[in-house]
Amino acid sequence: MKKNDITRRELIGVGGAVVAASMAQKTAAQEFKIPEGLDGANVSLIASAYGKMGEDASIYAMTPDIKPLVTDGKTMIGPAVTTKWEIAPLDDVEDINRYVYDPLDQAAPGSVWVIESGTDEIFSMFGDIIAQACAQNGMLGAITDNGCRDVVEIEKHGFSVFAKMTVPYGPKGLRPTGANVPITCGGARVEPDDLVAADVDGVIVIPKALIADVEQAVAVHLAFEQDVRDKVEAGETLRDAYPY
Repeated sequence: MKKNDITRRELIGVGGAVVAASMAQKTAAQEFKIPEGLDGANVSLIASAYGKMGEDASIYAMTPDIKPLVTDGKTMIGPAVTTKWEIAPLDDVEDINRYVYDPLDQAAPGSVWVIESGTDEIFSMFGDIIAQACAQNGMLGAITDNGCRDVVEIEKHGFSVFAKMTVPYGPKGLRPTGANVPITCGGARVEPDDLVAADVDGVIVIPKALIADVEQAVAVHLAFEQDVRDKVEAGETLRDAYPY
């Protein structure tokens, strides 16, 4: 086996060696609360809100090849905990601890793990044991521009996964190079603590600086949609009820 190939056994072994220690070292992270104006909002509504703001929603949306592999059907919204991988030999397994395990152990309940894989090759970037630890820590789910494995087991933990596809083997020729740094996932820029929303319609990012504006635009668009629905229910034509 090449030096820069990561097996599942190695990932679990490194993680297992630090789990007991990290559990003892964990500090209580404040649980994330969804902003009131975004509570109940889905991805499509957020995209429409961007339109109300004069923003191009496609800039903030991830590519549609990132699909829900494990989901409860609800919209997942939480602050991003990021991991950045690059094409490079894994010369030091401590990088796994530093940039993958430690940030996940320290993540706030209600947060979402977002992974930039740094490659077009498809690998499993995580599996059920890492997902179990994340779920146990209160994290909502993970999003990656690559693959994952063990989706049947992951589903048992109530941990949502948005990825390109399932694949049974881990990364080769990759190493993690950063945690809680700006990344690009599915064509969208994600910074730590940006909000990420994901559901069956896709994945969209709300930068920290735009959260209040998006909240306000969501309220405006909800009122608009309710007015249209009421008119349609009353029998008005789409031409009259739903101005384009």
